[in-house]
Amino acid sequence: MTTRDRSVWASASPAPAVLRAGAILDLLARARGRALSPAQLAAGAGGIPRASVVNVCAALSESELVRATDGGFVLGPGVLRLSQAYLDSMDPVREFREQVTRLPDRAATLQLATLDGSDVVYLAVHEGTTVLRLTSKAGTRLPSTSTALGKAMLAGMSDAEVRELLADREPFEALTPWSVRTLDVLLEELRTARERGYAVDDQETSEGVLCVAVAVPGLPDPGQRFAVSSSVLKSQATPERVAALTELISGVVRRLGGAEAR
Repeated sequence: MTTRDRSVWASASPAPAVLRAGAILDLLARARGRALSPAQLAAGAGGIPRASVVNVCAALSESELVRATDGGFVLGPGVLRLSQAYLDSMDPVREFREQVTRLPDRAATLQLATLDGSDVVYLAVHEGTTVLRLTSKAGTRLPSTSTALGKAMLAGMSDAEVRELLADREPFEALTPWSVRTLDVLLEELRTARERGYAVDDQETSEGVLCVAVAVPGLPDPGQRFAVSSSVLKSQATPERVAALTELISGVVRRLGGAEAR
């Protein structure tokens, strides 16, 4: 069910308290572990009354979706249960987990992500035997403009679609001094990614780390994009190693997209 006019709740009116709860949870998610006070939540959620914020958070705490701290509120462990249930319901996630158990290259760390608006959301991470200090874990959100995963998925869109998606985000958030900041530079990188079939994050997310990613082709819902990536230390990113990682990822995404028999 993708639109209201085709759903069983076409005539329903969203409950204001639920909308406020969703806004509060979104704010806490974007705070990335930093506690937000009722006043900050009230302001960030569109100026709703502070008393309403406290009441909503009290209800959310009953399901452990938020947790009270000295500084205000943070997300609670109940969010993790919901997140895991969501991930378990997604076929690409299950298939990714199955595919990585068959990999001949056990050293590589692989990541599966989707595009949510202009952000990349990491859905699953397979830790290889080579230890890398990465910022990604399931549930992490990063700017699509700085990640190989994001660029791989954006490359599947037209330049006009990318401009519409990112026009109000320029200059883009910089995670490192090498992060892409402008739309023109990004579009040039996307053209290169389309030509060679994979995207690159050259120290744009983590200094000293190079990442390559390939978008998953042929999924039944074209509105839901996925990509798989792998990372290597910049000092070890020889052309041969990058080519091997790209080949490894390409095999995984072909099977995820149904281009090869499972």
